[in-house]
Amino acid sequence: MKKLSIILSLVIASFLFITTSCGTSSSSSPGDISKKILKNTEKGNFDAVIAVFSTDGKELSDEDKAILTAMLQMGQEEIKKKDGIKSIEIIEEDINEAGDEATVNLKIICGNGEEKTETNKFVMEDGEWKYTME
Repeated sequence: MKKLSIILSLVIASFLFITTSCGTSSSSSPGDISKKILKNTEKGNFDAVIAVFSTDGKELSDEDKAILTAMLQMGQEEIKKKDGIKSIEIIEEDINEAGDEATVNLKIICGNGEEKTETNKFVMEDGEWKYTME
């Protein structure tokens, strides 16, 4: 179960809901990005998920991208084992006063009926919200 929590946390870093765009715009909220990460992980759109990871302004190496892709593939397999994602509900989205950090609490309902709550953290980088594992 702990492995699933870690994988789903990474997955949430991942993804862009219903769209295939690799980028996000500043008009996308951290909650919207959380949903997109999960949906894109489920669909296998790993590049779209990786695009919303915080990199502190540095470009990811090919090795880092390969590691993230492998982790996302594991997340996709876990989602498949649970018969996919039935729904994602934003329980709470909190953006700090400075507007540069956000926390999103989600409830994920899987196709098999299993429910999971997740907390995701985001930082603002170059005018866009990016998922962070810190």
